[in-house]
Amino acid sequence: MKTPITLKITGSDTRPASSRTTDGMNRALHLAFTILTLGNTTSVGASTVLPDVTACEAARRYSESNGGQAMVVMLDGKIVFEAYGNGGSKDRGQTLASGTKSFVGVAAMAAVEDGLLKLDDPVCATLTEWKADPPKSQITYRQLLTLTSGLLPGEQGAAIRSPSWKEIIAKPMAGKPGDQFEYGAYHLIAFCEALQRKLGNETFEAYLKRRVLDPVGIAVEWKGRCADGQPQVGGGVHMTARDWAQLGQFVLNKGEWNGQQIIRADLFDLLKQGTPQNPAYGLTWWLKADVSDSIITTIPILQRDMGDIVKSDWLPDDLFLAAGAGKQRLYIIPSMKLVVVRQGDLQNSRSFSDAEFLSRLLRGAGKGDTPAEKPVSDTRPSAPTAGMGDAFSRRLDADGNGTVSKA
Repeated sequence: MKTPITLKITGSDTRPASSRTTDGMNRALHLAFTILTLGNTTSVGASTVLPDVTACEAARRYSESNGGQAMVVMLDGKIVFEAYGNGGSKDRGQTLASGTKSFVGVAAMAAVEDGLLKLDDPVCATLTEWKADPPKSQITYRQLLTLTSGLLPGEQGAAIRSPSWKEIIAKPMAGKPGDQFEYGAYHLIAFCEALQRKLGNETFEAYLKRRVLDPVGIAVEWKGRCADGQPQVGGGVHMTARDWAQLGQFVLNKGEWNGQQIIRADLFDLLKQGTPQNPAYGLTWWLKADVSDSIITTIPILQRDMGDIVKSDWLPDDLFLAAGAGKQRLYIIPSMKLVVVRQGDLQNSRSFSDAEFLSRLLRGAGKGDTPAEKPVSDTRPSAPTAGMGDAFSRRLDADGNGTVSKA
């Protein structure tokens, strides 16, 4: 017999105001209760189900066996599962690596709303040194954000050591604007240099904090900086898993937070517009999209890290994510009202597979598993308190305050 779980649910509700009717809240609380009742699943489609405790545990075991240090699952604006292992903890900020890039896309939407720029305007109107360079004079803000600008994308290891912003925008072109997708930080550094010049007395870092981070109540630490002290916007952020999940919820809410529209909702649809050069990459966010083999063979990252996502025949079509080295992941699935963070050790996460992790979470099984089986052996200590020590903590609640009691 399943043991019922009684939830004490308090705190602010981060869902859009349109969802916060009495009936909607009752349905959300009922759904949270269902998910937190051991053994239940709630079907949302032919291939996927909303994750229950068993599925979350299976995903957690798989992640930790592949270097995972943090996992947070948010459903409908509430934390329903949280786990830490391998040295991770609730208060420990971890590198996002290239997951940092997606902050630039959100800041760009704020800049569009504030009238600072239009996506298809030429950047050379602000980076005036580009006017004398015919290829660079054609680059638009959209091309910088979709990594199709033709700029030199950046050297390996640039997340740790990178030239100054002005040095980067002076580097030679690697291709023609709009002709190819080249993954790297330099496109986004050029974007931020242009935006910072438009801001005048305010830095990009301060603008991001004022327009996005502070209103949503999250903090970042820029541990990666360029030679001039500017933030390395392609990979320099460290932050906690909870705060990253909160950013994901803000994006899922299309810019609304605690009843206030921080950034205009329609602008968030622009983040999910891919390009012919890479349909699986929007404005700094990775997308679940159909990509032809001819494109995949020209983009190395689609053959490696992102291959699991683009080649999947079962993942929800509206899945999009921020992703970084060490398999740092912020998954967002609007149709399921789901936000999932996975953070991991840079060296020990190389074998982590998005498809295997998400299969355990959303289908209850991984490769070779059935839903009734344990997909990955649990290597943690078997003592009764093993799940609550310094090395690992887990919460199953609807508001993230750790209050869960068995009836």
